[in-house]
Amino acid sequence: MKLINVATTVALLASSAHGQKALEWNEPTSGVTYGLAVPEAASAPFDVLLSIVAPAKAGWVGWAAGGCMLRSPILVAWPNGNTTVVSSRWANAYHPPAPYNGTSTKVFASSSTRNETHWKVSVLCSGCSQWVGGEVNSHGNATFGWGVSSHAVDTPASASSAIRFHDVGKGHFELDMNKARLSKDDFGALVKSLGG
Repeated sequence: MKLINVATTVALLASSAHGQKALEWNEPTSGVTYGLAVPEAASAPFDVLLSIVAPAKAGWVGWAAGGCMLRSPILVAWPNGNTTVVSSRWANAYHPPAPYNGTSTKVFASSSTRNETHWKVSVLCSGCSQWVGGEVNSHGNATFGWGVSSHAVDTPASASSAIRFHDVGKGHFELDMNKARLSKDDFGALVKSLGG
């Protein structure tokens, strides 16, 4: 795993107005980059700011808050024309995850773009840090899951579209949440810079 500073790459989560940085992880098999920032909090619940930068060939990209696809919130993103759709999902078994209403998400239009080589999105999620049966550790290491498919979704304009198997790959990655945490002011400034 490689942790890199978001401000030094093509990632969407730039440094905040006060010089604080969000964290990023690059998954080498798929070429997808995940960026993460959270506000300073003693414990969950707290909002999660997630960015995804994916190669144009990625049909959809998933991020699981609980480390795997089972029984935790999953955010699935895919391109739709020149924009990006984000869908909140949940899975109780190893089948395509179903739409989930336990989270609230805000996609930042300014960061929801697509060009010849990549598509990208930043999304603010409420409900991704705590759920029935689990939560994201706000201090120390937290494990997240990832999944990527080469197959486009069936109905790109619909957040409830069916998705196919993650044939490019799936797995886990760990982030030091102490390094992903920003002061409330810095987190707010970062969200504001994205259009929030």
